[in-house]
Amino acid sequence: MARSLIAARVLLIALAFAPQVDGSEIFTVGGDERGGSSWGETPGGVIAFVDRLGDVQNAAGNQVFVGVADSLSGWIMPLRLNPDFNISLDVFERGGDIDVPNLARSDKDPEELAGVLNGDHRVAYDRKFVAGRIVRNNGVAIRIDLGARFGMDRIVFYPRMTDLFPFGNEFMRGYELFLNDGLPHNLFASGQPIFTSPVLREPDNREVMVDMQIEPQFVRFVELKSISTLGFEVDEIEIYGRGFVPTARYVSNVLDLGQEGVWGAINWTEALTGGAENSKLEVRVRSGMDETPDVYYRSVAVNGVRELLPTDSNGDTLTQATYEKRLSETERGPIRGDAAHWSQWQLVSNGSKLNLPAPRRYFQFSIDFANRTLDASRAIADLGFEFESPPVDRIVAEIDPPRTIVGEQTAFTYAARTVNATGRSGFVRFEIETPARVSAVRTVEILDADNNRLDGAEFTGDMLEGNLPAQVGAFAIEEVADDHFTLSLPQISADGTLLKIEFDAAVFRYGTRFQGRAFADANTLIPLQTEGGDATSELDTDELLVRVTVGSQVAGPLQIEPAVFTPNGDGINDETAISYTVLHLLEPSLAEVDVYDLAGRCVRRLSAAMVQNGRVPLDWDGRGADGNLVVPGVYLLQVEIHSDRGIERRVGSVAVVY
Repeated sequence: MARSLIAARVLLIALAFAPQVDGSEIFTVGGDERGGSSWGETPGGVIAFVDRLGDVQNAAGNQVFVGVADSLSGWIMPLRLNPDFNISLDVFERGGDIDVPNLARSDKDPEELAGVLNGDHRVAYDRKFVAGRIVRNNGVAIRIDLGARFGMDRIVFYPRMTDLFPFGNEFMRGYELFLNDGLPHNLFASGQPIFTSPVLREPDNREVMVDMQIEPQFVRFVELKSISTLGFEVDEIEIYGRGFVPTARYVSNVLDLGQEGVWGAINWTEALTGGAENSKLEVRVRSGMDETPDVYYRSVAVNGVRELLPTDSNGDTLTQATYEKRLSETERGPIRGDAAHWSQWQLVSNGSKLNLPAPRRYFQFSIDFANRTLDASRAIADLGFEFESPPVDRIVAEIDPPRTIVGEQTAFTYAARTVNATGRSGFVRFEIETPARVSAVRTVEILDADNNRLDGAEFTGDMLEGNLPAQVGAFAIEEVADDHFTLSLPQISADGTLLKIEFDAAVFRYGTRFQGRAFADANTLIPLQTEGGDATSELDTDELLVRVTVGSQVAGPLQIEPAVFTPNGDGINDETAISYTVLHLLEPSLAEVDVYDLAGRCVRRLSAAMVQNGRVPLDWDGRGADGNLVVPGVYLLQVEIHSDRGIERRVGSVAVVY
């Protein structure tokens, strides 16, 4: 490997559009194809870009990422230090700084201080005693902000020692070394480091070149303090370390798809070293309507009052380029996120479907790395996300009623209005996300922009109990699952067309969203999602959220039917049906269902599974853990749910007779 993995400010990566069978495309970052575009930024400058993971080696020359196929190229990873890499040389490029905070501005030369970190042996920070200058050196402290956190294990400093600058005798005679890891709890409110006791102290230094080994640790701020009154100079302060940096970030440029699109799944290849528990990688995404996710403001005085304008003096909207190039420091106002045209950053998992506002033309992603130890890290390559053209421009939808009783079957009306001014081809499948399996789909209607009925169908409740699809005319219930149901429809494309669906469902969590999805055809895998709004004047909810009474209980009712059963194999009452209700969960949680005898002994564990909100059905055939029928008697059935609120239990009884 090269001497070090030096962080770059931009990444040259591949941009590939790969068409898929279903008509979608995959936008891929990295891979075998290489582009020549500047693709992103690395705040802090501690991202490394490596062609092959096999090239990443430790100080002993051993491969760091073991057992990873080396067929992919274009890996993104946190910077890993080699022992001979001087961290100081890139301080200013990373946004770091050097200062002497306990001296007045007039008493310090910025050029001299910069010379301490640039490898130039002609320039030094000079505190020598010369005629006409009074210097007080006891307590003078040189403070370095490395610009990022590094695994530091060594620091070297010395005066100039060349034929042109022979000051080898002017070294610091006494010093203290302070370190700060840069974590928020170790900083003042101003962002300045809190230094407590020195990690090293030498009141009688006799070494011209001080080479200090320290316990390897993450460091952001370094302070070298003189504790001698004698004059000195510092030519260079060299800082060395090893291992991966603890945090690093990569932010892509705004990606222009060339057309509005809807989003599919996002995938990437990931490698790790040092144990999965010691590192983390997070990918975030957002979509936008234009190529500027931020709003740049110009600060101007109007009649003596300071105002913020998003335009330059010519009235043109400010961009990052014009903000930085055309505005003076006093004119530059705040930079704020454009919430009107860009979504918020969303954390996504590998292989998940993107739930971003659509259709949108612009996309952006970020990658955040976090490492707990010096030898642990992750790397990412071949990041790709699916997209395709939407079937219509937009679909505005709302649901009624907006409030119901938790766990109670409720008759809902779902209205979805098509917006299609551009004349896109339309959709023939529609899906509604539900908190649990619907008990009935009653009617489906299609109305024109003036609310005249064009077509429709009525379904009976027993249709969901038979084989699907259930067809009525040009309409069909294609699928009913625990978390959604899907309809096939006559093609809907005309601007203003209203789709109205009536169905029965139960809600188990406050603020449940009934998300709708429209598919262009049976082969389309990437839908256009509905957005909440005013779909029809008949409903006044203007949103897709349904609320229930806020409750504190996670474990809802437990039902056992029949309460007395006879598992004798005659085909009558051989099993008892058990169902319990889960409420208000924010994420899947563990539920354990056990059968106990009256002595408190567990005779059978029926289930131990992760559950979500809704009703969970089980059966008991009267057999114990050994597979044999239990003895006749009364048994207790316990449901135990482990959530972030603690453990909740529900207990019921059932009798076994022969």
